[in-house]
Amino acid sequence: MAPTKKAKKSADGINSRLALVMKSGKVTLGYKSTLKTLRSGKAKLVIIAGNTPPLRKSELEYYSMLSKTNVHHFQGNNVSIHPYPLFNG
Repeated sequence: MAPTKKAKKSADGINSRLALVMKSGKVTLGYKSTLKTLRSGKAKLVIIAGNTPPLRKSELEYYSMLSKTNVHHFQGNNVSIHPYPLFNG
């Protein structure tokens, strides 16, 4: 069954917003650095890819709950979440 028009539109919206955040540079990628950001209370949103292992997913959800940070479960995998170029520094 093909995705509905509304589901496709919301996925496009998420992808375009994700691209904007990646360009701004205010992003933390990776498990360890995300946990550090959550512990320090600086995270605003955590996006978890669909193929994240269950133990890591539950740890991220737990720390997000403690820091009162929103969590978004991305339907795609980690490759589809990261098609945008990143520059460190």
